[in-house]
Amino acid sequence: MENLIWIVSPEGDSITTWKTDIQSVLENEELLKKSPKWIHLRGMDEQVENFLLKNFKINELSLEDCRSEGRSKVEVFEDYVFVLMIYFDGGISRQKKLCIFWGKDFIITIGSRRLFEETRKNLSLEERPFEQGVERIFWLISSIVADKFKGVTDILEEQADEIEARVFKEQNPELLEDISDLSFEILTLRRTLKQLRDTYKSLISSVSRFINPENIHYFRDLLDEISILYDRAETLHEFTQNVLSVFSSLVSFKLNDIMKTLTILITILEPLMLISSFYGMNIEELPFAHSPYGIFVISFLMIGISFFLLYYFRRKGWI
Repeated sequence: MENLIWIVSPEGDSITTWKTDIQSVLENEELLKKSPKWIHLRGMDEQVENFLLKNFKINELSLEDCRSEGRSKVEVFEDYVFVLMIYFDGGISRQKKLCIFWGKDFIITIGSRRLFEETRKNLSLEERPFEQGVERIFWLISSIVADKFKGVTDILEEQADEIEARVFKEQNPELLEDISDLSFEILTLRRTLKQLRDTYKSLISSVSRFINPENIHYFRDLLDEISILYDRAETLHEFTQNVLSVFSSLVSFKLNDIMKTLTILITILEPLMLISSFYGMNIEELPFAHSPYGIFVISFLMIGISFFLLYYFRRKGWI
């Protein structure tokens, strides 16, 4: 499978995109000489690594992290900044990874083409694309990633509200499983947002030479947005723990209620069983044993004891 490559560069007040393969780019060096430029690749393999090592002097450690690292991070080198973003595209189950190599006059992204197309569309709507340099592309990518996190957070909040409404109506294993799944997704979201927030904190404090001082407030605003999303994830985590606690309390209360009912039932039946066992013995001297009305007397006695116990339990507030 050939390694496709997209190269985006300014052309007047608009942008031009070339879609080709790495071998064709190596044969046409004019494309690589364009400045500034945005290069996008779909994945990392040996050919891509050699291309980046030879033409952009990318450190091998950055390439290794891009290939195997599973958490957001940032590393600053002399000629470029390496940023690894972990994000979700529509749901927790759709985790994506984006590697960014950000230099003075170039930015290279490796990852989802969908994210690339969304960013390229936003860039094309700019009045003067690339006027603020490649840092504008990085900011557009980050904004779209933040929006995706916001969408996932909104979905989880809706699910949490639905579970809260269900927890008072039903207490069954299916609901417990739903609470457990939601809690896992929220923990995953919270962990990923924390890593991304720390990445941007480190980025803003250490890449001043790559960011125009006039644009630093855009990145700080983006950091604030990610921090707010992290706070929402924290609140969601606490909320699910409270819902789980309520679920456990309701199940315990329901079980106690069942045990109370069974205890009352046994308490009422115990004296009746005792009387029945006496009259079941082969003893002739029992009261009313030979009376034709004995069965009625004993039955009324047993019914009377039952009603008395029920009255006593109700008066005590036990039923």
